[in-house]
Amino acid sequence: MATICGYVGPDLFAGPIEMFYDWHTENGPATDLEVDRIDVDCQGTAASVRVELHNWTGHRFTDFFTLVRIDGQWQIMSKVFYLHPE
Repeated sequence: MATICGYVGPDLFAGPIEMFYDWHTENGPATDLEVDRIDVDCQGTAASVRVELHNWTGHRFTDFFTLVRIDGQWQIMSKVFYLHPE
């Protein structure tokens, strides 16, 4: 049900979240990943999360997640990312 969207250089990377899972399977985990900041805003059954990531395979990303609480569990509905220029 979740989606992903963002640009990798000039190319739009958008579609079902399985696209990210496939990329992760091919490229492996980011072993030196550093989380710089996490901001959470929650209202009832809806939430948004912003995460600043450094050294995701050598790159800096800002990720934005939207979540909804379904049957008592938080579910990510979308991930929108920004890949910072080097």
